[in-house]
Amino acid sequence: MASRIALRATGEQRQRVQRACEECRRRKLRCDGHQPRCGVCVESGAACEINSHRQPRGPKKGYLKALRNRLATLENRLPGPDLTGARSKSNSLPTPLNDIQHNGFNASSLSNHSDSNSPEVVDNTTGSEPDLSILNTTNATSVSSVPSIEIHNKDISIAEPLSELMQAELNQLYFDRFHPSVQILHQRRYLGWARHTGKKQSVRCLNYAVWTLASLLSAQFRHLQDSFYRETKRLLELSYLTGNSDNVVDTEEIQAWVLIATYESMRAFHRPAWMSAGRAFRLVQLMRLHEIDSPTNSSLPDLDPTETEEKRRVFWMAYFWDHLLSMRNNWPITLNEHVICTRLPAPDADFQSGQPVLGAFLSEAIMDLTPQKNSPFNECVILATICGRSLFHAQQYSIRFVYGDLAPTWTDQQQWLDHILANRLRILSQSYTEPAHTSDPLLLFTHIMGQASVIHLYKGVQSVMGAADKEALVAEYHRRAFNAAQETVKLAKGSIEFNFLRIHPLMPIPLLLCAEFLYSNRGSDEAFHLLLQELLQIFRQLKNANDPSQSYMDLLGLSCTNTSIELVKENPTVP
Repeated sequence: MASRIALRATGEQRQRVQRACEECRRRKLRCDGHQPRCGVCVESGAACEINSHRQPRGPKKGYLKALRNRLATLENRLPGPDLTGARSKSNSLPTPLNDIQHNGFNASSLSNHSDSNSPEVVDNTTGSEPDLSILNTTNATSVSSVPSIEIHNKDISIAEPLSELMQAELNQLYFDRFHPSVQILHQRRYLGWARHTGKKQSVRCLNYAVWTLASLLSAQFRHLQDSFYRETKRLLELSYLTGNSDNVVDTEEIQAWVLIATYESMRAFHRPAWMSAGRAFRLVQLMRLHEIDSPTNSSLPDLDPTETEEKRRVFWMAYFWDHLLSMRNNWPITLNEHVICTRLPAPDADFQSGQPVLGAFLSEAIMDLTPQKNSPFNECVILATICGRSLFHAQQYSIRFVYGDLAPTWTDQQQWLDHILANRLRILSQSYTEPAHTSDPLLLFTHIMGQASVIHLYKGVQSVMGAADKEALVAEYHRRAFNAAQETVKLAKGSIEFNFLRIHPLMPIPLLLCAEFLYSNRGSDEAFHLLLQELLQIFRQLKNANDPSQSYMDLLGLSCTNTSIELVKENPTVP
């Protein structure tokens, strides 16, 4: 009995001492617990008060888990982040997470994650893909926005979101609907990688880029495109931050950047598309893909021919993208043709057969005036090169004009380009199927690109030759540009018969270039106004791959140029 009383007294004393008075708590001193006043309060003359109803420290039991569950539920209800910052809400496509609940993910599963403030990183040796429902809480730029967090070269491993059947369908959709326009992947090589469970980071980036484009062009998987897109950007940013010190970049990573830039352009995400394309330009420079076939390249014989051809194709696609953006925005060229020692791509049929033939060098192809069939994409590259030269000459002339160093050879250079372009258009008409008789989206795009090149050359001449003594020459280029616009309208009318899912993804660029030319000259002649109205009527009939309920008139309103924005303001989208 005595021992019990002693233990109880000791416990009461310990409990009493643990109740520090308010003054000791405020001054963060050890309270001796004496009553009615502790030693500290006696010395300081303060009132000694003890709060016997103080709430216990820390959260209640189960509070953190409940909070995590509530947070996950709220995040799942929120729409994904708008990466463009400028795109209208009507064009955004929400990500319905309920459609993929069958994969076994639910909000409460987040409670199993670490309570640490830093991102949880788990080894992903199995090569499983992250659950798409997580992506609604993942900003594609969040990795780069927190530079203080150390990112390890691993990925969050969550349950596989896609069955093998879904992956196979998405891959096939890509090669059926997108690859005919942008031929940078070897189908058998890619599908061989896709079946592997353990994938390199770059291959996973490429997988998601392919699925992003496939879902955009699919009614069945369209609701997944935003999730695929965010995951692609996350993986690409992660790969960028965790790049090795040897500056070695896999071809698949460059391919993924090119594809995602094309996707962003199709969605009218103009600024992200420029940034993504810029990444591709710098990566091809880093890997020196501009000199694949240089005599000093000792690594060329050691590479598989198919792998080498893929490098050529992704380089030339980046080159084409660079020139298109420069044509559209009057920007300087990034990938200069004068330092390129990489052969043009082989025809896609030879490439897919595994026996690619050696293409010509760009300088040889431009000067070759014999009518022979090459490939539509190579013709696009040559046309873009001619436009790039015209743009460079005009920009160079402007700089020389400022410094008073005018070269008398500008007219000769422009006429030489005009002669080369006329020969390329002749070869295009003689060696390839007529646009009215083809179902090849790349060939139709090439024909329209040829007419857009004529219009672009006129813009270069107009920007330089403003003097009265050059009016006759400017008038001649103006007449040719109008004829090219007429041919463009004719070709665009034929594209209405195409399945809108198979139209070339970059088709809006040359068509908008033509529309802006007609709009800028609508006051000079009634024929320009009538032709513009005819083209706009075609725009209203061409469905937008981004949203089948919209037309190219909606793309015109989302254009990156003031001329297109003014044009759409004067012309309502309602037919």
